[in-house]
Amino acid sequence: MRSLKNVSTPSAFAGVGLILALLVHPDAPVVVAQKPVILRASDEDARRTSTSKVSTDSDVAPQSDLFFPLTPGTWWLYRGTVEWFDFDTGKRATTNASIKMQVEKVMQKPEFTLAVISGFPGDLDWSNGHVDPKPLLLIETSRHEIFLDEIPPDFDYSKLASKLEKEAPFLDKILSEDNLLFRWPLKKGMKFGDAESVHRPDDRYCWVVATQRREILKAIKGVPPMPLEVFLLQYVTNPEDTQMELSPGIGIISYQYHHHGSIADTSLALVEFHPAPPPIASSGAKP
Repeated sequence: MRSLKNVSTPSAFAGVGLILALLVHPDAPVVVAQKPVILRASDEDARRTSTSKVSTDSDVAPQSDLFFPLTPGTWWLYRGTVEWFDFDTGKRATTNASIKMQVEKVMQKPEFTLAVISGFPGDLDWSNGHVDPKPLLLIETSRHEIFLDEIPPDFDYSKLASKLEKEAPFLDKILSEDNLLFRWPLKKGMKFGDAESVHRPDDRYCWVVATQRREILKAIKGVPPMPLEVFLLQYVTNPEDTQMELSPGIGIISYQYHHHGSIADTSLALVEFHPAPPPIASSGAKP
């Protein structure tokens, strides 16, 4: 996912149709996509510096095999500011803004876990601070690759079954390097993107792990008061840059977007984190 504003292609939408159809037909066959290009430190070094699991001691977050807690009902509340150019006044305008990101649906397969989420912080980019949450696909594969892709606003959910029966599999288009955010374990200096971009010496036009640290996230309601790993993931181009701070087991803890020309700036921080309890497996016993 180079930019959420630039991935709305017809081929990508076809892949979205397959993914959403799988939500209705979970037994449908799955095509595994080709591996995206990733330039990173050695896997052994990464394993020593990052993990998606947090401690099981008392008063700490529960363990998870996923970087994002993808359980239906989990939600995150972000607050901050949005700036834009007000053509009515001819001046820069700033307003306080908030957005609630929530896991709407989840489908699990051996090859991946897919979630439909709404209210991604990037929805506020190029806005006046008031937006309707849009649905997105957040996918984590068995290789711990995280993909993010848009769902077209005019997608006809009533045709999911027919799309699955009549269309060729396009999962590889969803799990493409254009939609790749990162692969964990994370370590400073890792890059994610196409082969040409990850080898640029200026670290532009690909996702880069710019910093890593351990921090107690005291300001976030619902996060345990313990040192957690925090990674700054950024994507910088000539016209704009996007930054996300990430913490394993929690997700995005801050989000910033800055345009270098026309005024368009978003700055958000996570203020509340509400993980939903995992579903209780049925024992099959009759009452």
